[in-house]
Amino acid sequence: MSDQDPLPPLEWDPKGVQIQGFSAGLYQIEWLLVTVVILYLVIIGLPDEGALGVLVATFAYFGFSLLASRLHFFGERQRWLLALHTWAMIGFITWFLYSTDGVTSPLASLYLLAVVTSALTLGVVVTMLEVAAIAACQLLLLHVLGTDLLTTANLAPVGTSIVALLIVGYLTASLVHAIHVSNRTLLKMASRDALTGLFNRRAFDDLARPIHEMARRSGRPYCVITMDMDGLKRINDTDGHSAGDQAILGLTEKLQACKRSSDVLARYGGDEFVMLLPETDAAGGKNMMERLIDNVKHDKLSISVGIASYPEQGGSLEELFDQADNAMYISKASGGNRVSVRAVA
Repeated sequence: MSDQDPLPPLEWDPKGVQIQGFSAGLYQIEWLLVTVVILYLVIIGLPDEGALGVLVATFAYFGFSLLASRLHFFGERQRWLLALHTWAMIGFITWFLYSTDGVTSPLASLYLLAVVTSALTLGVVVTMLEVAAIAACQLLLLHVLGTDLLTTANLAPVGTSIVALLIVGYLTASLVHAIHVSNRTLLKMASRDALTGLFNRRAFDDLARPIHEMARRSGRPYCVITMDMDGLKRINDTDGHSAGDQAILGLTEKLQACKRSSDVLARYGGDEFVMLLPETDAAGGKNMMERLIDNVKHDKLSISVGIASYPEQGGSLEELFDQADNAMYISKASGGNRVSVRAVA
């Protein structure tokens, strides 16, 4: 598999994808916010009172965002930093509204940027909490600016704004959740065999490479096992393809029962299966496969197995697969239903 065509992660991690994929977009939203504020000040002019505070807050907020973008704050366990950015956005917008026209300012709609950012990255619960915080900020602004909170004329605009923020936040978060569900389904379809539910060839290759690299660095062994069902074509021709599928499923069940949690098992195609056993030499793999053959005999299944181990039979995955395949063909040529280990190169 080429570096230009990588397999996505085999398990969909919505939180990780949200943080890693949205960090650059977050900075752009923050800089857009600062740009809109500056344009507003250029067109409307600085307020008569507190002009210096507005300028200091604007450039301090821009500096905070710029510094965060240069330091690459967002790591796998730093989700709270992304939440901090949205809270800082709410605080900056509230301070700007306090220093200018209050909640009646056309820039009160900038709260939408914080709500959408939270909905895209932090989920429904956090977004609803931020909408509640925005509502509290707007009511506080009305109170601080000496507005009577109990009149319908004053509460109606705030209430309408909060309802709009709730709707936008909830719908955006729900849409993001639906996208992640779809991505999880598509990823399963791309990495799993439709009949058996095992990893497919591409996913197996993607999982095998880091195990090989770890073994290469540590000098620890691992073995590659290839196996082919004997007589599957005969089953398909005499009993039908549904019987052949049942035979494949029966072998899959036996393989899953014998594998360890650290082993990687895949259906490589047709009636061919592969396994990778970390921390296991050829002798250990052979013992496991011989027990499997004894087990599948009771179900009238027959398999030919070939084994090659690292580093004795090869220094790369490709070499090991070739050696294991050659050993498997030796098993098949010898009558099948047996295990062969490739001789040391």
